Amino acid sequence: MRFNLKSTFFTSAAVILSVGVAVSLTGCGAAGTAEAVDAGYPAKTVKFLMPYAAGGPSDVTSRAMAQCLSQGLGGTFVVENQSSGAGAVAMQQLASAKPDGYTVGLSTNGPMVLNPMFNELPYSMDDFTAIGTMAKIPTMFAVGKDSPFKDAESLFQAAQENPGTISMGVPGATSSLAIELKKLQQDFDIEFAVVPTSGSAELITNLLGGHIDAVFINDHKDVAAHVKDGGFVPLAAASQERSKTYADLPTMEELGYEGFFTDSVYGLFGPKGLPDAIVATLESGIEACTQDQEVIDQIGERFVPDTFSNAEETAAVFADMQTRYEPLVG
Repeated sequence: MRFNLKSTFFTSAAVILSVGVAVSLTGCGAAGTAEAVDAGYPAKTVKFLMPYAAGGPSDVTSRAMAQCLSQGLGGTFVVENQSSGAGAVAMQQLASAKPDGYTVGLSTNGPMVLNPMFNELPYSMDDFTAIGTMAKIPTMFAVGKDSPFKDAESLFQAAQENPGTISMGVPGATSSLAIELKKLQQDFDIEFAVVPTSGSAELITNLLGGHIDAVFINDHKDVAAHVKDGGFVPLAAASQERSKTYADLPTMEELGYEGFFTDSVYGLFGPKGLPDAIVATLESGIEACTQDQEVIDQIGERFVPDTFSNAEETAAVFADMQTRYEPLVG
């Protein structure tokens, strides 16, 4: 059951502010002490960096959370979209910000983990402090309504028996989904003709137009709309658990593809060295917001996990991503 926790947020935040929990992206031990933190935090506007353009699910998540945090903490959190460089511009700005709690930002698999692997960038995962997980976007394999493939087994079998002839679209050549698809092909001797696109919008257009055989895509609201109208036929969920929306859709692990699962995780981060008390206050705020029905309705109930992942757990998830991706990218 979800509750509206805004009415109790001030009390819990004040208590945690005086205690503090030290968690950074690389583990416990964030710099700073509770004594060094202004007890009136936030006393000025907090910049909430968003590494993607306005309008997508990450932007919706950022704005819903920023509004909720503003109401809960009594301050003002303002979202700034910095989509240049595949999110690298926003991440560099966050990494170089003063660790005082007045610059935070959303990041996900690509900007935080993959960008530094593919490019010479002045930041790495060690330059950030994890605060908590705001949302998770599940992933799926899907085909068009006229596809000859009626289930995932037939699609993957065809790719095994006819290497390089079944086209599989992914949102970008260096996206987390492209890297995960590479892992699937390597681990299970499958060979698709991989077709990278500029993003999910082009991917949807290509599948609906019959230009590709299948897609590996984030299951966001636009995709759900095409599933509802019959344009998309989902074959398998690539998350660890079955989708809330498609309860009959098997996961890849259930189909025998052990160890193959991925979600797009929307974490909240601050710069390295964010004081313990600020981490704890924001962590408590995000947890309260993930249980607030107004926020859940804005983001989408199936995208907000029932169980909150705190700062330490969020750091561990992103560290695991790096471990998974490094052998594939390197």
